[in-house]
Amino acid sequence: MPLVEPGRKAPAFPLPDQDGRTRRLKDYPGRPLILYFYPKDDTPEVADRYGVWQKKSLYGRPYMGVARLTYLIGPDGTGARRWDNVKVDGHAADVLRAVDEV
Repeated sequence: MPLVEPGRKAPAFPLPDQDGRTRRLKDYPGRPLILYFYPKDDTPEVADRYGVWQKKSLYGRPYMGVARLTYLIGPDGTGARRWDNVKVDGHAADVLRAVDEV
């Protein structure tokens, strides 16, 4: 279960965009890329590839689900930053500041 970690090459992936077109990491050379995972749009295949399909607990009962997590992939295709247990308030601003730094 590979993770995107700072300094490590991000795994290749095919993902459908909002228009149904397939997008890949290699489609964005030289550009930073943000991947944000959240439980509502449960995508197990992608979540497993990026290590966000994890054991969770709700009211003491274990289950598998998507961890709320954001990755910033740098222009060179390596992990630049990772945010765990993301809270929505202020998160977008934090991510945009990090994008400006890569």
